[in-house]
Amino acid sequence: MKDLYFLSEETRLIFGLVELEAKAQLDFLGIDQSYYINKSKAKNWYEETKSKIENSKHPMKDVAIENLNKLYKGMGGKI
Repeated sequence: MKDLYFLSEETRLIFGLVELEAKAQLDFLGIDQSYYINKSKAKNWYEETKSKIENSKHPMKDVAIENLNKLYKGMGGKI
């Protein structure tokens, strides 16, 4: 089904990383407790998400990357 609210997966991810916080952000991004337990799962999610937004021309890309890094570090990841 076509997303009726976001232009692309890239803009959806940037929105979630920039505009949402706490549980709403985690729910929106599909992150649950398993990402904090399974370092491999967290790393795969981080790398996949970063690859989707790192070349974006979106004006909030840098803030999104910064918040992505914070989330990943909170999962115990090393950047």
